[in-house]
Amino acid sequence: MPELPEVETIVCGLREKLRYLEFSKVEVHLKKCLRGSPRSLLASLRGKKILRVERRGKNIIFRLSSGAALLVHLRMTGRLRFLPAHRPQEKHTHVIFSFKNHPCQLRFVDQRQFGRLFVEKKEAGDNLSSLADLGPEPFEISAKEFIQRARAKHRAIKPLLLDQRFLAGVGNIYADEALHQAQIHPHRRADALPEKTLLRLYDALRRILREAIRAGGTSVRTYVDANGSPGGFQRFLRVYAREGKACRSCGAPIVRERVAGRSSFFCPRCQPRPRREWGSSVNPRKGRSHTGKFVA
Repeated sequence: MPELPEVETIVCGLREKLRYLEFSKVEVHLKKCLRGSPRSLLASLRGKKILRVERRGKNIIFRLSSGAALLVHLRMTGRLRFLPAHRPQEKHTHVIFSFKNHPCQLRFVDQRQFGRLFVEKKEAGDNLSSLADLGPEPFEISAKEFIQRARAKHRAIKPLLLDQRFLAGVGNIYADEALHQAQIHPHRRADALPEKTLLRLYDALRRILREAIRAGGTSVRTYVDANGSPGGFQRFLRVYAREGKACRSCGAPIVRERVAGRSSFFCPRCQPRPRREWGSSVNPRKGRSHTGKFVA
């Protein structure tokens, strides 16, 4: 799934190209990727101009002249391509946006068909109700607030980082990379981590996200930017998708485990497993004792 750096790269690539373009036509080839009907989507967009393109978490937001917004979530394999209208459609092209007096189209492509598009009216200011539950952005939250929010959660740190209500935009790749740089095992309990350890994680996460944005994101499967170019940060990954390979820090083989239903990659030497945080009878993968109760 495209995460914050990939979505930010796409937004930066589209921002100036789409500014003030006016929608003239919408072609929908797969209705399931929409919330609402194709007819209502066309009615909401036709004749409207794109004022600006933004990112919130993993969501792409097109602010419209009507005051509404077109939202796109790419999910697992979604892509947005800005291409000349004469270019052949690639496979899995589900929605095509055409613009008045412009030779290019914006095309939504999604192999696994999990991505979603819809138009939403804004509330007070520029707020959108569908994004109201998102947590703060990693570059906007202070270290103090990050530490306070983490220490208030009695759960493993890896799934906490993936929780979009805790922090918006972080996914599997950058959670694993940040935990490795901060030398934290993904099963470590958030409220048991010392402040200095959480500060180390805060700094590592922000640093890695910035580096990934500069590299144009990470392409380990299908991700490309709006021009069709892959990212470059995959060359610098230290643990993610490197099972069995040597840790770039200590040489120990990288392992993969399921943590809260997601594959997690880590170095068992740089990120030692917690032994006492969950209690002696706890399976740290589930975070529960044999009685079914959490153990402090």
